[in-house]
Formats: sequence, C-alpha cells, structure tokens
Amino acid sequence: MDHEPAGSANEPTGGRPEHVRALEAEVRSLRDRLARLETSEAEWRTLVETLPQIVWITRPDGWHEHFNRQWLEFTGLTLEESLGHGWNPPFHPEDRPLAWKLWEDATSTGTPYEIEYRLRRHDGTYHWMLGRALPLRDREGNIIKWFGTCTDIEALKAAEAHVAELVVELERRADHDPLTGLANRDLLFRQLELMLRQRRRVGVAAAFVDLDEFKMVNDRHGHHVGDRLLVHVADQLRDAVRQGDVAARIGGDEFVVVGEAEDEHDAERFGQRLLDALDDRIEVDDRSVPVTASIGVAYIAPGDDASPDVVLSRADARTYRNKRRRRAGSSG
Repeated sequence: MDHEPAGSANEPTGGRPEHVRALEAEVRSLRDRLARLETSEAEWRTLVETLPQIVWITRPDGWHEHFNRQWLEFTGLTLEESLGHGWNPPFHPEDRPLAWKLWEDATSTGTPYEIEYRLRRHDGTYHWMLGRALPLRDREGNIIKWFGTCTDIEALKAAEAHVAELVVELERRADHDPLTGLANRDLLFRQLELMLRQRRRVGVAAAFVDLDEFKMVNDRHGHHVGDRLLVHVADQLRDAVRQGDVAARIGGDEFVVVGEAEDEHDAERFGQRLLDALDDRIEVDDRSVPVTASIGVAYIAPGDDASPDVVLSRADARTYRNKRRRRAGSSG
C-alpha cells in the first residue's frame, strides 16, 4: 500500500501551509485596523482643532501631554511651555491654589474635575473659564487618559453681574424713596416691627418730622426748589442718625426716624438731636430758603404692646401738638 508523504494533508492547494495563510490574514486585518485607527485619529484631531473650546489631554497621573491650538492662541504659550504643569502659571494667582488642589483630588480619586477660574490671555487680560475633565478608562476600569475642556464664560459672568446689579437696584427701589434715598414707608414699618419684637431692656423712640410751610416753598420758589429742600433735609437726618437707627420719608414733607431709647428722657434727646441737625436755611439757585420743622417723639417702653401704626400715630399726634404750640407762641 502506498503512503502519503507526512504533512501533505495540512498543505493547501496553493502550496503554502495553512498557518502561514492564517498569519497573513491576521496581518492584513491588523493593517486594516491600524488604517482605520489612523483615519479615526486624524478625524478626531481635526474635530478637536475646530472646536471653539480649549481642549487638553493628560496622562493618567495628570501630566498634560496635549493642548489644541485654541489654548496656544489664547494664552500665547507654545506647546512645549504648556506641557506637564505649564498649564497652571496662566491661571490668576488667586485661583492657582484651588485649581491645583481640585486637579490633584481628581487625578488621585478618578472623580470628574470642574472649576471656574480666571485665565490670562496673551494680552494680559483675564477671562473667566469653566474647566472640566473626565477620565477615559479601559475595560478593567483603569484610567488611560484624561480629556479636558476650558470654556470661556466671561460674557456669562458679565451678564450675571449685570443682572445682580439690576436686582439690587430694583430691590432698593422697592424699599427706598426715589427722591431722597431714605427708606420708604414699607421698609420703615418692617424695621420698626422688628425693633418692637426684639426690644428687651430698652424701648423704641419714633420721631415724626414735619417740615413747616413746605407748601409755601413750592408755591413761591417752584417744585424743583422744594425737591432740593427735601433732599437737603434727608441728608441732614442721615448724618444725624446712629448706627441701627432707620430714617425714612413717608410722605411729601414728612420724615420718620426710629431707634432705641433707654427711657422717655432719652427719647426726647433723640428727637432734639434730629431737630438740631436741621439747618436754618438752604441756598438754592441763589435763593435763601428757610428750613424749619416740627418734631414729635413717641416712646414705646419694653413692656408696651404697640404696633407700628400706633407708634407713628402717637408720634404724629405729638408733632401736631408741637406745631400748634409753636404757631400759638409766634402769634402771641
């Protein structure tokens, strides 16, 4: 019986061993995969370079190994200057310590990185940035790289600041008299109610200030002079109040100042100090306008249960009595 040569059953019809052909197929597959990866990497780099954001990549330990051109153009640094820890010097000096700490925490724990900070532009100005980074992990969960972005939020910060200013302006308008800048009636009542609730050992004094002959000033000199007079009186009262006192304009020529007082005598001294603060005359448009006022003070003792309305009514009534006495005295 004839025998086949050894190994002839494993030889393909092409004359090459099967394991050689398998190896060649694997090489071709690897070349195809490498080509696809190169194409994918080229596409990814093109995408990264066209993004409006700054993009950066680091090793697992946080060492920066790549920045896109947006970083280079914004900071004016070269790629070599930026690698490693070169990213930190362009940060605002006040923001560098926190940026270091958060980045070290992220790279040591693998948690996402996020921070708002100021980054120095090539012209020396600083822009607010939102920095974020996430780790890329392999199938076993090990970090391969970190991918991060820096988004310019300078315009957003400016808009937030503007809105905050508007809110403060609106809140002030709601609580303050637009002409004099003093507290208005609503704010006065809230502050007075708070004082009445919190008083323990001392009482509260409320001084009601009513300008004399204010209508005559408006009629004789015009409303613009009357407004100047009101602003002047408000300034005088504002300078005379103590810390914790509240000065308010509650009507056309009516002002109220409230504050703590030890007793009735202290409350009277409180009112006299305000009266003494008002000048006798004010010069407006080369005109000498008299400044006189009647003041009535109501004292609310610690044990006296009174609402803000009652307090102001008492002070107003005393102002009216004092005004009548002054008129009676001058006529006599």
